[in-house]
Amino acid sequence: MFYKFNSVVFSQSSLNVVEKQNVETVIPLAQLKKGEKARVVQVTEEHLSFSTTLPQGELERRLLEIGFVEGTEISLQHEGFIKKDPIAVLIRSCSLIAIRRQEAEAILVRKIA
Repeated sequence: MFYKFNSVVFSQSSLNVVEKQNVETVIPLAQLKKGEKARVVQVTEEHLSFSTTLPQGELERRLLEIGFVEGTEISLQHEGFIKKDPIAVLIRSCSLIAIRRQEAEAILVRKIA
């Protein structure tokens, strides 16, 4: 199964069925608002709007290592004062991680109630 985000098509390996209504709800973590909860869908560098000095795949690897794994429940806890950057994300209700909004663009999430 596949879903589309910003003209880029991604595979959806862990879910057997992708309903049309859920396709539109996949957003980058950077677009989440303070207090909102979401579930990680995918971590990918394919659609980033900035260039990085890291080798290809390194940002993705680092984000996976700190806990942004597919299926993980997260919530945005805090936003910085200047341009709301960085953001503090609570992972699995136990680990609070601060990352830049630019890096959060690599984490695709689906909002949950």
